[in-house]
Amino acid sequence: MTSTYRYVFKGLLALLLFGIVVSCSKDEEIVDPTSKPDPEIAQLTKKIHADSIAATIGMLQGIGTRFALAENRREVAVAIMNKFKSYGYATARLDSFQLNVYFRNQYYETWQYNVVCTLPGVEFPDSLTIIGGHHDCILRSTEPESPLDVAPGADDNASGVAVTLEIARVLKQSGFAPRTTIVFATFAAEELGLYGSQHMTNRLSDTLAKVKFMLNNDMVSFCPVTDSTGWYLNVIDYPNSVDFRKHAQKICSTYTLLKTVNDNTYRNYSDSYNFYLRNYKSLFFISHHDDPNYHKLTDLLSNQNPRFAREVAKLNCALIVEANK
Repeated sequence: MTSTYRYVFKGLLALLLFGIVVSCSKDEEIVDPTSKPDPEIAQLTKKIHADSIAATIGMLQGIGTRFALAENRREVAVAIMNKFKSYGYATARLDSFQLNVYFRNQYYETWQYNVVCTLPGVEFPDSLTIIGGHHDCILRSTEPESPLDVAPGADDNASGVAVTLEIARVLKQSGFAPRTTIVFATFAAEELGLYGSQHMTNRLSDTLAKVKFMLNNDMVSFCPVTDSTGWYLNVIDYPNSVDFRKHAQKICSTYTLLKTVNDNTYRNYSDSYNFYLRNYKSLFFISHHDDPNYHKLTDLLSNQNPRFAREVAKLNCALIVEANK
């Protein structure tokens, strides 16, 4: 609020604001954005590295296929779980669920595997701040190969997994002690119908979990522009997260090189949508640069911009740290 109040009006406003703050639990406070960077947030975001993000994208691409119906689907989840464990998250685990679906005229009975990892909150451990993205990928039917055999999925969505892992790495290695519990999650079977996030939100709802917010990263590494002044991120919101989206855009301008837009055309087509359906406040980050390699064999690390993904990771990190200082 930038308006100036004087004399009695200023005093009355101060009393009113004091009453509002006192009546709310500290965990529910919303910090007004500022153009002046917070030193702790700025220091943490500086530890996010494009090379580390690129290495994770390369590792996931190198698996061969991460298609949800491929026989190696559990191995994919285990590889991601082990990456979290290598950063010191000893309790990283798989969360399995059954999925029976038809795909291209064939019926599949499968077990699917989300990956879940937590950094426990020290003040409000029962309140959850969630960040993630789906780890499965697919090929369009016009491609010459079957996704059962190969599906590189660098941008869609090794990039979102890599951003999630990079933030987990930085927070753990920095010794960050969050107020709320931070949940890092990667979802299975998004490409078949958002099934992994549906499974997670069902469990959260069944246990009456307190979700502060959820950040979804999907296709966050494609940007053919080398000059950072032309880097645009689409920040997608939902009816219950419009103010949060505006806040995120301001935070983005404070801590990253990205410019932001808000185009909600595809907001129902990624995992954040299931969180919204459960009335959890969520945002969906996606590059605003159309990827011509979408669901193609050419969705490769060589066509990505890890520096762009680094800036997306900085935004996620800033929002998470700000909410947990």
